[in-house]
Amino acid sequence: MNKISTTDYHIELTELRNFVNEQIETGSLDYVQGMIVFKSLKDAVIGAEIKPFLQAPAKGESNSYYEKYYNAVRHPEYATRIIPDFFSSGNDFYDLDVILSIQRNKTRTEFFKILFMLKLYLLENTETSIDGFLDFQVHDNFNGDKENLNIFLYQFLENDGIFCLLPESVTIIKNWINEEKELATDSNKTKEKLKENIRTSSEKSITSPNAAIEIKGHFNIEEIRKYFSFLYEETSAYKKPFLRKEEVEEVFKNGFKIPSTPIEPKYKLNVNPQNPRSVVDFAIHKFYMKNSTTHKDKKLYLQFFGSYVEDYDAALESDEKLNSLLSNFSVNKTKVSSIKWEVYFPDRFK
Repeated sequence: MNKISTTDYHIELTELRNFVNEQIETGSLDYVQGMIVFKSLKDAVIGAEIKPFLQAPAKGESNSYYEKYYNAVRHPEYATRIIPDFFSSGNDFYDLDVILSIQRNKTRTEFFKILFMLKLYLLENTETSIDGFLDFQVHDNFNGDKENLNIFLYQFLENDGIFCLLPESVTIIKNWINEEKELATDSNKTKEKLKENIRTSSEKSITSPNAAIEIKGHFNIEEIRKYFSFLYEETSAYKKPFLRKEEVEEVFKNGFKIPSTPIEPKYKLNVNPQNPRSVVDFAIHKFYMKNSTTHKDKKLYLQFFGSYVEDYDAALESDEKLNSLLSNFSVNKTKVSSIKWEVYFPDRFK
């Protein structure tokens, strides 16, 4: 791999994507780490408000070019490509082979942290100046606030991040912080700010093995699997099921828990205007009403499905989008279908 220019200290999209794919091919990074980076890069693209290169056709219209991409992301071969050069979000397609300097203020904190650490890892592997990169980042992403960057870096030193830097690189980072002398250790304000950043980072860490949230309810896991078997037992668009059986089994493989890291790529419901997503909305809401013990945790149900099914991505993107999804999520606003739901409920709920 050629060394990057010492003047290129931006956190650049395509550069990171190519680097991660190379590292996975050589075994330096694993598949799970690759999926985490994939999720982070997608967030950076959406946050930068880059327009999709291909949008879904209007209802009733067909587009063979769109169908080509629509089918491609559902092909098993797509899932084996660690970080492909495009991705789908909602019903649109976005480019991952595009010139984009990733910005902190347009990327969610937990994802920017991952991409920042990945850039450090790249610099280490290409023997490029980490000092120079940090000097540049003070102004590129931290508005000239060296103390803020120091605090951001201390999160890596405290928690190690998801990529393991060599001791030499860790020493370089520590020396850079000490040379700047911006982290006043005798300042209670700075100490508290540091603690708060580390605490927030730990709470939001998508790699934490303890981050999975189990959703309690009246149904046991076998009853839940039986209920949602309608997704492959019933037909939807083009006389095919909403999801394949193996996809549904994968969704509930670990029980009814919101995973610490959403899967990538997510599954896509097989729906069309005649067989819309609202049928599945109705099913989830009906399940929630029967299963929930408090009737206050509806958002958890949407976040669970948003972790596995692309059609519910909005549940994970922001509180605003989650609340918007919730406001349209009720029995009264969903499509009544011919599915005999009682067949899928446990006998005691029929």
